[in-house]
Amino acid sequence: MDIKDLRYFVAVYEEGGFARAGELLQTVQSNVSARIRRLELFLDVQLFERHRRGVVVTGRGEKLYRHAKRVIALLEETPAAVRGKEAA
Repeated sequence: MDIKDLRYFVAVYEEGGFARAGELLQTVQSNVSARIRRLELFLDVQLFERHRRGVVVTGRGEKLYRHAKRVIALLEETPAAVRGKEAA
């Protein structure tokens, strides 16, 4: 699992589907699907229920979303924090 996997997961969660996430991430749907499958295999859980009309997040996916948002935020804050420019 890496940060790109988490960013793809968050995009699918927030956009409600693989195709829309692909558009947001400027990549093809198959790349998004492959990343999510890889993440599900790594975590050994199903993150989304796939349907013809999109996806529905699972309970495990909800948990991952909360953690992923925090991890991404921390990663984005880190350069400024290291340089001593963090917000008070």
